Amino acid sequence: MKLTDKIHLLQIDFEITLGPEKKLPRFVNVILILADRITLVDTGVKGSHEKIFEYLKQNNREYHDIERVILSHSHPDHIGSAKIIKELTNCEILAHELEAEWIENIDLQNKERPVPGFYNLVDQSVNIDYKLQGGEKLKVSKDVTLEIIHSPGHSKGSLNILFKEDHILFTADSIPLKNDIPNYENYSALMNSLKIIKANELYNILLTSWTPPLYTKSETDNLIKDGEEYLNKINRLVKETYTGKESESFLFCRKTIEKLGLPSLLSNHITDRALRSHLLI
Repeated sequence: MKLTDKIHLLQIDFEITLGPEKKLPRFVNVILILADRITLVDTGVKGSHEKIFEYLKQNNREYHDIERVILSHSHPDHIGSAKIIKELTNCEILAHELEAEWIENIDLQNKERPVPGFYNLVDQSVNIDYKLQGGEKLKVSKDVTLEIIHSPGHSKGSLNILFKEDHILFTADSIPLKNDIPNYENYSALMNSLKIIKANELYNILLTSWTPPLYTKSETDNLIKDGEEYLNKINRLVKETYTGKESESFLFCRKTIEKLGLPSLLSNHITDRALRSHLLI
C-alpha cells in the first residue's frame, strides 16, 4: 500500500500455533521507505523477506537497495526475517539498546518469553549494528527524517517513529487492541506511553503494526481510548482475580482470560506475564 511517494505499508499474514490443530491467524505491518536507498521498519516473521522482495520488485526496486532495517522491538513477528535480509543485502540493523539481548540471542528470548510456535516465527538471531536510545533523528532521505521515540510498555525498548515531513506516526504494538490478547510487559509504562501518543500533535496519519492506516483524529482518538479502557478493564479483573494462592499453573490467568471473554487456551506464560504486571503498581 502506497501512503506517500516514498512510504509504503505491507501487511504480512501469519499464524501462531497454539496446539496440534489450533492456529491463531495474525498479521503484522512492515513499513518500506523507498528513497534512493531503502529503509525497512520491521521485517515480519520468518520467510517474510520473500513477500517484501516481491513488493519491491512490483515497485521497480531491487532488494539490494535495502540500506537499513529499524526494528521496533524484539518480538518474533517483527524480527523474523531480519537475519536473512541482512545476509542478502549487507544492510544495517538498528534497534533500541534494551531490546538487543533478545534480538541477538533468540534462544534466550524463547526461554524468557516462550511464544507458542516461537521457532516457526523466527529461527535466527541477528546482530544489531546501531543501538538506539530514543531521541535520535535519522535522515534516511533528503525529505524523510525519522524521529525515534522510546515508548516502553509493550516491551521495555519498544520504539515509535515519527515521519517528520510526512506527519506520520508509527506506534508499532504500543496501542493495545480492544478484546485482543493481553500482550505487554508493563501495564503502567504502557498507559504512560499511550498518554504520550495521545498528546502528540505532530502527525495526521497513524500507523500501527496491527491495523490499517488511520487518517482522521477521531479514528486515532477512538483507537487509543479503546486501548486505555481495555487496559483499565483488565486491571480491575486482575485485582479481583490474582489473590490468594494458585492451586495450579496459570489458574488466575485462565480465570481472567475467561472473564475477558477470550478462549482459555490463551492462558500461557505471555498473558500471565502481562496480567501480573498490573500487580507491580
